[in-house]
Amino acid sequence: MFFFSGCDERGLNPNDVSEPGFGGTIAYVSKLPSNDSLHDIRIVAVPYFPVDTTFGLIFTKIVEAIIPFSESLSATADSGKTIQYQMFVKPQTYYYVAVVQQYGMNPFVDWRVISVYGYTSANPNPKIVTVEEGEFTISINFIVDFYNLPPQPFTAP
Repeated sequence: MFFFSGCDERGLNPNDVSEPGFGGTIAYVSKLPSNDSLHDIRIVAVPYFPVDTTFGLIFTKIVEAIIPFSESLSATADSGKTIQYQMFVKPQTYYYVAVVQQYGMNPFVDWRVISVYGYTSANPNPKIVTVEEGEFTISINFIVDFYNLPPQPFTAP
């Protein structure tokens, strides 16, 4: 019975299966920093809240595929513009989803958070993103203001 529940008289419909992940928009509300401090922009989805750690430790978890890291979004960043993105991740709960910027030449440590999903000055706690099997979550939106950054969860290396 379970096997046939996803079928109709024509068989399985591949359009009924969705790759898990999330997407939304990134609104750049301020002028972009100079090119020498804008080496890369990406989204990270952390399955825990990264408190009292260095970005180097986070980077290790990215390399080990514990923390998903999006493709580069630098080419689409533009002052005063809103861009759309998609990120495909494994189903689980992500407690800290953020847009990060590589601001220096060292890709192992020169990163800062430039937007956190759900962060506002009135409510500084990030919103949790739960990705279910076969579901794509929409409206995970970010606002990036390079001159008014959210609190940084990382300690100095």
